[in-house]
Amino acid sequence: MPSYYFPELDKRHAEVVLDSDEHHHLSRVKRARAGQMILLNNGSGLLANAEILTIDKKESRLRVVDFIDTPLPEYGFSIAFSLLKNQHDEMIVEKCTELGAREFFPLVCENTVRTLGKNTVARFEKTALAAIKQCDNPFLPIIHEPKKLDEALLEIKEKYLPIVAYENEDNIWLKDIAQKGNICFIIGPEGGFDPKELHLFEDLPKITLSKNILRAETAAITAAAQFQIHILG
Repeated sequence: MPSYYFPELDKRHAEVVLDSDEHHHLSRVKRARAGQMILLNNGSGLLANAEILTIDKKESRLRVVDFIDTPLPEYGFSIAFSLLKNQHDEMIVEKCTELGAREFFPLVCENTVRTLGKNTVARFEKTALAAIKQCDNPFLPIIHEPKKLDEALLEIKEKYLPIVAYENEDNIWLKDIAQKGNICFIIGPEGGFDPKELHLFEDLPKITLSKNILRAETAAITAAAQFQIHILG
């Protein structure tokens, strides 16, 4: 069942109080009542089954019944993606969060078509939070500030093996180079990477994701799904 975000949740809690947005959603949207069971999520690997004790206009008081402690998977993936127009980049964050992405690295490339807004990261964070609550993913991903491609690659290489989703790479698939480890998939803009950027990928593995040319958001989701199969499977 969908969970409710309570970042302060830890195993010392016997009772918790929801207020603000989570209380509003529980009381006004779901119209929950005392005695019902809900699931709490702290976004850091801990879930808890909780019974609603009371609901009033300002807060909901809950009794924690038991905890579900989920260890972080040994291997994980992240997505570096160019900012996209028409909220297609929010789809990347939503769907890849559902599939377990650990971090997102928004990119500003030569062919990026959307102008960076002051609320861009806040929107991505809101989207990721809604996604973990909907699918009971106990880990809230990190959303990085958008950076130029060369700057982002330096940061990515500190923790991940960058793998470039490159439409000109024929018949080299993730399964062909799969190795246990942490991967960051590099997804370009709709217009593809500019020739001036390709030198940044000279020493990086490149894969194809489909026999068809994919939209950027489809490519990111496909990469996340293939990670589940070929690295975690």
